[in-house]
Amino acid sequence: MTSAFRLKPTSVAALLLGLALHAQAAPLQLDLPAQPLDRALAQLARQAGLQLLLAPDMLQVRQTAALRGAHELPEALAELLRGTGLRGRIDAGTLVIERLASGASLPEVRVTAQGEQESATGPVTGYVAKRSATGTKTDTPILETPQSITVVGADQIDTLGAQSITDAIAYSVGALRAPYMERTGDVVVLRGFSVNSSYRDGTRYQANRFDGQQEPYGLERIEVLKGAASILYGAAEPGGVLNTVSKRPTTDPLHELNVTAGSFNRKQVSGDFAGALSADGAWSYRLTGLLRDSGTSIDYVPDNRTYLAPALKWQPNASTSLTLLSEYQRDRTAYGGDGLPTVGTALPNPNGQIPRNRFVGEPGYDRYDIARYSVGYLLEHAFSDKLKLRHSLRNYRMHQDWSSVYIALDLDTDQRTSLGRGAEDRQEKNSVRGSDTSLQYDWQAGGIAHTSLVGIDYSQSKVASGRYDRTAGPLDLYAPVYGGGVGDAVPSYGWRSDTQRLGIYAQDQMKIANQWVLLLGGRRDAVRQDECDYFDPSNCYIDKQKSSAFTGRAGLVYLADNGLAPFASVSQSFEPATGVDHSGARFKPTRGEQLEVGVRYQPAGVDLMLSAALYQLTQKNVLVDDPVHSGFQMQQGEARSRGLELEAKGRATRNLQLIAAYTYTDARTTQASPLYPEAAGKRSSGVPYNQLSLWGDYNLGAFGLPELRLGAGMRYVDATTSQWHDVRAPAYSVFDAMVGYATGPWKFALNISNLGDKTYVASCPYRCFYGEPRKAMGTLTYRW
Repeated sequence: MTSAFRLKPTSVAALLLGLALHAQAAPLQLDLPAQPLDRALAQLARQAGLQLLLAPDMLQVRQTAALRGAHELPEALAELLRGTGLRGRIDAGTLVIERLASGASLPEVRVTAQGEQESATGPVTGYVAKRSATGTKTDTPILETPQSITVVGADQIDTLGAQSITDAIAYSVGALRAPYMERTGDVVVLRGFSVNSSYRDGTRYQANRFDGQQEPYGLERIEVLKGAASILYGAAEPGGVLNTVSKRPTTDPLHELNVTAGSFNRKQVSGDFAGALSADGAWSYRLTGLLRDSGTSIDYVPDNRTYLAPALKWQPNASTSLTLLSEYQRDRTAYGGDGLPTVGTALPNPNGQIPRNRFVGEPGYDRYDIARYSVGYLLEHAFSDKLKLRHSLRNYRMHQDWSSVYIALDLDTDQRTSLGRGAEDRQEKNSVRGSDTSLQYDWQAGGIAHTSLVGIDYSQSKVASGRYDRTAGPLDLYAPVYGGGVGDAVPSYGWRSDTQRLGIYAQDQMKIANQWVLLLGGRRDAVRQDECDYFDPSNCYIDKQKSSAFTGRAGLVYLADNGLAPFASVSQSFEPATGVDHSGARFKPTRGEQLEVGVRYQPAGVDLMLSAALYQLTQKNVLVDDPVHSGFQMQQGEARSRGLELEAKGRATRNLQLIAAYTYTDARTTQASPLYPEAAGKRSSGVPYNQLSLWGDYNLGAFGLPELRLGAGMRYVDATTSQWHDVRAPAYSVFDAMVGYATGPWKFALNISNLGDKTYVASCPYRCFYGEPRKAMGTLTYRW
């Protein structure tokens, strides 16, 4: 917020008195990198809960050294201002910076300054993001967005010690981490629907959900837009959109090295570096990397990764910027996600419980090896203070070598031996090219402020997947003997697909009297799909199939003066459905529609966000088996999800940060095939009625230990059912903990998940999946 006032002549005694009074507060736990002085002062003032005011001629570039650890405000201020000829004082909740005059009074000076403001793609300080572009494709306050959004910033990822996107969202409202401990993709369940497609920096990222997991250390933000959202992103599942934001170049110097060791013989090093490449700051860079060698909680399943993400930014002036982003990732692991029989996991077995570390494959054969890279750019240009152009382009490629053994659903009569095992080799090469171009125009008419957006996006996804079958012998799941090998590979099936998507969208955000925000938007999509046999490319069973759809969204937000923001919205989504019915008619796209009402509360000057939302989400035109024409499908299926989401997130006191979330979800099939009338009314597989999570971390500065930080959390997931059998996965609760210690440039953190080492069945969608056992990781960080 911009403020103006007059600096009056003041004495050294008054300055010392003001600082002494403020020093009665608890020490501040600081983590300020070496950076320009005005930014360092802005961060210091914000953490102390003060406004910052300084004269315009003090904004010249002055670099400060890094300042970390526990400091009283006077001490921190003196350190930052050392040798600058400036001094500070506290005046009615304001940190005033003024020139130090030896033996003379200061002349009266008119000053204006503006505190540091979060951007929609920049770092999130603490747990609460105030702005996002995922919900509108414009830099918009979350309070003004009429649809639920979850943002997990790099600070939260680091505090939780998250090693995957599903780890990072474990304490987020409305999101359910997939039960499988596989590492072949980031599978997230939102509002009862699985979300398999992902976006990076607003453009389509991976070709399918088996393209591997994103490395969270390379992300600035993980953002989830919940519910139908095709208006901005085109074809998408009705549950929502997962959009991740890359770490980007910055002129603020950043140097970080981490060494991690932990459970399952985990060894990892990582680093993050950034800074200006030219004296004027026009060129800047970022280089983020990670190298890991590790086992997992399942025998013979490694978790090895090499990750490197160089980035370069050119910003010749305030109106234009071009950011080049690239990424390389190589994973060496194994599937490990096939699950175990229900008898011996969720159901009793006379031989006892199948060990949770049981590997059902063949050592030396099972593997999931991928190499992938992406390269692209983000271009922004402001033609004026009203008209802005955004253009992005990304090219993504992935090569996969995947071999795995799978087991039968049932056990032999001895209740310990798998009835049979099979094996499959998968060779896959995927690519995605995506582009998004938009014009934003800010204008006013009739007392209404408009932010209008028009854009066009395009993507082409290619998948070439060949499958080869093998045989494998039986396995005693209680006393396995490996080494039987697998049979020769026999070509089985596969496909080569090419999907092209083109969308044109328009949106207007209207702010009326600074208290009402009305959002209206619409989009037209065209999709073309081709699919041919992998082994015989001349045999094409989907030839230039075209789909089109119009989707829209309307929402309204009221911005009360006290920080309360109730909202209501209706939004739509669509997904192409390939194939034809018995008459040869091509299937129509499936459609999603969401009705949502909610309220957010963000008190002024407090790093806290409270939110509540009610929704109904319906998916229509779902494919089901045709009861009359065997082997064909028809579009008579329907699924519906209704729910309540409550969340409190942010800083409860100076030393205490909290995340509290409750989710109620009633997701079920409402219309099924007449062949299976019993499926109508059944709950969706693996989706619990209730989820509850609570996380808190506390700095012990009030007890004279400001370097020490403690964290603890609890996650409760209700019982889940399956549409394929009558086995229920029981409810479970697990506890997590964190200990952190920071001194100077050093920081140590110990993260422990499933603190009590609880053995539990997370879900039984077709087989049963154990939850991850206790995992401890210690990380030593050095920043300079």
